[in-house]
Amino acid sequence: MDDQVVIQQIQKRMLISIGQVARKLGIKEGDYVRVEIGEDGASLRIVPIAWHPKEQEYFWSEEWQSRVKRSLKDLEEGRVEAHETVESLIEELENATNRKNR
Repeated sequence: MDDQVVIQQIQKRMLISIGQVARKLGIKEGDYVRVEIGEDGASLRIVPIAWHPKEQEYFWSEEWQSRVKRSLKDLEEGRVEAHETVESLIEELENATNRKNR
């Protein structure tokens, strides 16, 4: 439990540097945290949060969002195909791969 204790001096304007804690929690500048005050009024809990679940972080990356926008534009402009069965979709994908590899 000792590795979870950090003693920090209160600085001007009641600031506390949490560099050591941040490294242990894997948070960096710009990240959001929720600070919870314990029922005892004497303890704090720092919880890293995001505006989306961490496991979906890839979706919010610049690259992924660019792909989503491109896909939405393709839909809007009618560059889509419908398939009656999964098999016909797989066949189309295989044909496209074969054409690309030629």
